[in-house]
Amino acid sequence: MIIKRGIVGAVILCVCMLHVAWAQKDMQAVTTPVKIFQKGYIQVIGGSEEGQSRYRASRAAEIVAQRDLLEILQGLRLSGTSSVKDGMLQSDEINTSVQGFLRGAIKCGEKYHSDKGYAEVCMRLNIRGQGGLYDIILPLLKDNKLVPNNKPAFKPPTAKLIPEEVNFQSPRQKTEKKSSEAAEQKMKVEAPSKLTEPYDGLIVDTRNFQFRPALVNRIMTEKEQVVFEPSNIQSNVLVERGCGGFTTNDNKAKALLESWGSKNPMIVKCVGVEKNTDAKISQDDAAAVYVNNQKSNLLAQARVVFVLK
Repeated sequence: MIIKRGIVGAVILCVCMLHVAWAQKDMQAVTTPVKIFQKGYIQVIGGSEEGQSRYRASRAAEIVAQRDLLEILQGLRLSGTSSVKDGMLQSDEINTSVQGFLRGAIKCGEKYHSDKGYAEVCMRLNIRGQGGLYDIILPLLKDNKLVPNNKPAFKPPTAKLIPEEVNFQSPRQKTEKKSSEAAEQKMKVEAPSKLTEPYDGLIVDTRNFQFRPALVNRIMTEKEQVVFEPSNIQSNVLVERGCGGFTTNDNKAKALLESWGSKNPMIVKCVGVEKNTDAKISQDDAAAVYVNNQKSNLLAQARVVFVLK
């Protein structure tokens, strides 16, 4: 009996130690826009003043954390120079949605420092996933109420898509393969049905520009025609992935796309940005994306990753 009690006690102690270790590891602030959009949530650590009972300190720390969550959420970009706070002030629908979303904040850890009588509470707001911000504002995104779309959708000319010899290569591969003679050849239509190995993912290299993650990031042509935006994305995918992923190098981008089912991603180089959140690509690259999308449906699946500085 004594042995059994000792075993049970040891198990309980191990569980408690694991819980403490988990809490310490999980209680990490995630407050910068890049980290928020990479991880898919905002996470803050609220602290109380010293000299309080456990209950009072915990409650005070939670209030501080909720205040910090609101401040960070309001500072996130909707699109361009517009922030969530701007959207809340301009639209009752956005304000109502965001206020409702804030009530879904969850506690992700708590510590009470009995020696000084203060508490720390970890609070999280999920940006992606069920109950996350994209889930809450989905109707506004699909109806273009969050960021009105007043630009035309891109559609390549019927007689001019992409050079046959390029075979839908990335801009870097194009540069290596193009000759002056090939550059002068006429463009021709390549039907999606003829693509034997279509690109099923898209990596947009924005490292030469000041590009920033936002709730709505779009891809456009140099002529400001829209190649990719939230209305292109299936609703369930938009909730889980937003407008794509963000990382800092090509290998991480490929790994992220692979986790989403992409085996053959296309890499295009950004040729400009608009208001820091819309990436511009060349007409030829837009045509390549368009044609491959007809075969692989990569845009509806939001298999898009932006590579940042």
